[in-house]
Amino acid sequence: MQTVLARAEGLSEARGRWLPSYAWLAGLVGYLVAMVLATDRVAIWINDIAWTVVSALTAWACLRTSRRVERARRRAWLLFGLGCVSWLIGQLHWNYSQLILGVGIPFPSIGQIFFSAFALFWIAGVLLLPESRERAPFTFKHLGNIGLVTCCLLMTIVLGTLEPALQSRVPGFYLVIAVVHTLLVAATFLIALYALWTYRWSASWLPMLLLVIASGVYAVANLIYAHSLLTNSYLADDLLNASWVVMFGLIAVAAHEQAWVSQHDRREGPQGILAHERWLEAVIPALLIIIMVVVAVGSSTTLSARVILSAAGLFILFAIILGVREAWIQNESQQLTRKLVATNEQLQSANVELRLSEARYRELATALEQRVSERTNELKRAYDELEGFSYAVAHDLKAPLRAINGFAHLFEAEMDGQLSPQAREHLARIRNGSLRMATLIDDLLAYSHIDRRGLQSSVVALPDLIDSVLLQYADEVQRRHVQLSVQVEPLRLRIDAEGLLLALRNLFENALKYTRDRQHAHIEVKALRNDLGVVLTVADNGIGFEMEYHDHIFKIFQRLHRDDQYPGTGIGLALVRKAVERIGGRVWAQSRPGEGATFNIQLPKSAMV
Repeated sequence: MQTVLARAEGLSEARGRWLPSYAWLAGLVGYLVAMVLATDRVAIWINDIAWTVVSALTAWACLRTSRRVERARRRAWLLFGLGCVSWLIGQLHWNYSQLILGVGIPFPSIGQIFFSAFALFWIAGVLLLPESRERAPFTFKHLGNIGLVTCCLLMTIVLGTLEPALQSRVPGFYLVIAVVHTLLVAATFLIALYALWTYRWSASWLPMLLLVIASGVYAVANLIYAHSLLTNSYLADDLLNASWVVMFGLIAVAAHEQAWVSQHDRREGPQGILAHERWLEAVIPALLIIIMVVVAVGSSTTLSARVILSAAGLFILFAIILGVREAWIQNESQQLTRKLVATNEQLQSANVELRLSEARYRELATALEQRVSERTNELKRAYDELEGFSYAVAHDLKAPLRAINGFAHLFEAEMDGQLSPQAREHLARIRNGSLRMATLIDDLLAYSHIDRRGLQSSVVALPDLIDSVLLQYADEVQRRHVQLSVQVEPLRLRIDAEGLLLALRNLFENALKYTRDRQHAHIEVKALRNDLGVVLTVADNGIGFEMEYHDHIFKIFQRLHRDDQYPGTGIGLALVRKAVERIGGRVWAQSRPGEGATFNIQLPKSAMV
């Protein structure tokens, strides 16, 4: 179904694109039939009406296109439209002179100004097209194009009008007007041809080609018309009169095509543009030669020795320019070929070096992988040995510490009543030291155990997990009358529950420890969603700390207070950081001295079930 709809849409677009062309062809056929069947007087009326209608319709088409194309092309198509309007004004004056006043051929007249203005508007429009204004470097090829086009222009003027103009008995003023007008008309075609030949046309390729053909028809028809005026051979029913209908029809079709291309954004690819340029390089020089030959054949009855000599000189100049231009193009092509060959050789050398470098890289990568694997195995063995050693040392140290503590207790019991206060203080320090050392060993074992144990993910209910932590400290919270605030969303997490419990226990213990001197201690526990996942917060109104020590407190054995003020080993927050990072989260703190501290644990979204 979609294929059928796409085909129907494509057919509808094609009909809309080429409908003006079909209408123009039908009108042209009708005009030619009417001209063949009409008498001289009727043919004059048919010609005048046809020229008026087609110039008006073409002016409307160009002005309509100027409103529908992109800004860069608007001025050019506006000038084309104004040129057609100028022609229409001249044609209305022609109609008045010929049909009402009865002047056979109103030349010269005021209307001639408007016909000549059409050529000026046309030239200005071509030069204002975006492609004609591109700032490409001017080369000898461009100069050669100008020379060839100029030679062709002069050749057509010399062959077509020189001898009839010299032999004509019309006033010199009329002759000057005719020559100037003929030059302008010929220039419209040759400038348009030069622009098409010289610049790169992508989206406007077909419209510009139609404009060149239209200007060519206009130039040839005007040359034949000027020749017939000078030789008094013009007839109202000549097929020459259809040339202006053909010209305006081509301009109208080009205007519609430009508007369609601009609206549908049909841009030519680089390969298509290159193919057009090659085609033009092959066709246009031959076309210029054909034009000169056709003009020469058409003017054979008026050729004289001076015309032949002048034409021969121009043709020789044309041949020289063409030969020099082709030689320059060939030289540029050879230079480009040499550069391409040199570049290709450099690329081949670079490819060889690259392959050698890749081979060396693979060898080095293989050797490096082997060395890394060996070093990794060595480090793993060393780490395992160190872990086993530290665990054994820490574990074996606990037995002497228990003995020290036990014997100190027994000694104090046996010597009850016989010890001085100073001796009792010494025994208390011995026992406290052994207990503190045992606590430190336990914390070290816990710290080393984090790396040794694997992550065991399971689905846990976050409220239950936090309640299990708070329940362990319920007696102390009740005894100290700590104001506890808990706000936990009913979330379920897939996470290593033991690691999270370890982090939460240490943070809550810190909150209890550093609020013990507060008369109204307050601890707040939260677990809420955020954009990154879930954030757990433990906040207190304890002593707090300076934020410059923010990273310092999470390092092992780093403490901000003396042991006699707040006992501890300096391992708790290091345990928290390691446990949280192992489960894919991060921990940070916020605090101000005397205003408490807030510890946050951010868990990723991937942990949420």
